[in-house]
Amino acid sequence: MKRIKIAAMLFVVAGFMLLNACSSSSDSTTLGNWTKTTPYKGVKRSGAFSFTIGTTVYAGLGFDGDDYWSDAYSFDINNGYWQAIKPFPGKPRERAVAFAVDGKGYVGLGYNRDEDKQELGDFWVYDPTTNEWDSLGLFGGSARYNAIAFAIGSKGYVGTGYDGDNTNSDFWEFDPSTNSWKEVVSYPGEKIESGLAFVVNGKAYIGTGRDNGSYNLDFWEFVPGAEGSNPTWTKRSPGTDQSDYDKFKLAMYRHDAVAVVNGTDAYIVGGVASSGAADKAVYHFDATTFNWDTKTSFEGSARSLAIGFVLNSRIFVGTGQNGTSRYDDVWEFKPLEEYSETN
Repeated sequence: MKRIKIAAMLFVVAGFMLLNACSSSSDSTTLGNWTKTTPYKGVKRSGAFSFTIGTTVYAGLGFDGDDYWSDAYSFDINNGYWQAIKPFPGKPRERAVAFAVDGKGYVGLGYNRDEDKQELGDFWVYDPTTNEWDSLGLFGGSARYNAIAFAIGSKGYVGTGYDGDNTNSDFWEFDPSTNSWKEVVSYPGEKIESGLAFVVNGKAYIGTGRDNGSYNLDFWEFVPGAEGSNPTWTKRSPGTDQSDYDKFKLAMYRHDAVAVVNGTDAYIVGGVASSGAADKAVYHFDATTFNWDTKTSFEGSARSLAIGFVLNSRIFVGTGQNGTSRYDDVWEFKPLEEYSETN
């Protein structure tokens, strides 16, 4: 009888431990699911630009390993397909920057090794209501590529990048109402090229990138100043939790990654990690807590120099390169879904 009671007790304890283990496993499940969607309409490429206006993303330019491209396309989330827009009228290029302000897209800078001056400094504006491009002349700083750009309110901002001689930290504000550039307070971190920027609630966050092959842990918050005054920069990093800090460090140690924002959540996808290899990792930044965690890795081929965009709170990443391979696939990311290997 005693043996039966002991066996029963052991069975209960084992069941309790198994239940706890299952619960713990479920609690620690890495969220995020990727599904393949409509591919990019143009040829496979890397280093393309993209900007969004309303429910539509516009993307173009880039390099396919042999040629630089001037074609551009739009994708309206309500229609679900890509269609050609008027080609970019400037020199074809890769690694340009882009941003959108007040219903128009702005594209400039970049790189074309076939030109005498490989680094480009011109800027252009695209009006989707007329399907026309217009020249804005030259950027306020030096011609360059691998810079970063973003828009806040009615202004665009461009800075950092490589100009053929130097890695830069200067920053410039563009006013579409006057089509003029004004230099503002420089990026205070280490000089970088191939970094990234994303905007949450009127604040930009700048990080990743490299200088002379070196990576750093700089991660800065940019807040525009009032009219006529300079913006402010604040260094941001996670708290003292070691796990959080380790994820932050891994997220920053990369270049040519892509960032997408949905609400107060930002996601850094792919790029070239400090190992020197293209990466599939996805890091999540919560702009309300400054916490970092990981999501399910990108399910396409590892890549850098991709495009990322958000339409109607739906997140997409596509194109890019891994070594000599270029891509035209586009994937949708659902960060709150559990991973499914069937889609």
